[in-house]
Amino acid sequence: MPPRYPIRPHNHVIATQSERYFERHLPPQWTTRPAINDYGVDLYVDIFEGRNATPLEFLVQLKASQIASPRDMETITLKVSTYNYLWNRLQVVLLVKYCEQTDEAYWLLLKDVPPPDQTKKTFTIHVPKVNSLSTIDWNVIKTHVEYISWGKLELWRQRNG
Repeated sequence: MPPRYPIRPHNHVIATQSERYFERHLPPQWTTRPAINDYGVDLYVDIFEGRNATPLEFLVQLKASQIASPRDMETITLKVSTYNYLWNRLQVVLLVKYCEQTDEAYWLLLKDVPPPDQTKKTFTIHVPKVNSLSTIDWNVIKTHVEYISWGKLELWRQRNG
């Protein structure tokens, strides 16, 4: 009898597909780093201008499913505790839902998610399918990251002289 080996669950396969899909659709100069401990952050994205590094980064929470929703929205189920953790981070957070069936991903900035009921453990986020990752304008994301980052730095400078 041949030896048995571990079997890779399909949810691990589509999680890997979602990461690869996301990275393929980033501007080629931008880089990603995986989070070592996942408390809601899957990737850190460093924004470059051409070949020049910038101090700008944002966080990505990736979700994946086998089947796409038949409606004009995809859903992400998120723990309320994870939302709280991400909401209180200094960086901008991008939520991404990858669907294996259509080989497409959809995105939403965390700032556009209504606050959840704090008495619940989880809640559902609706991501419009018009926000397809394959057609995203990364300049919109970069501009938002700049606005938030520079605003927070300016506030810190005002408070700390």
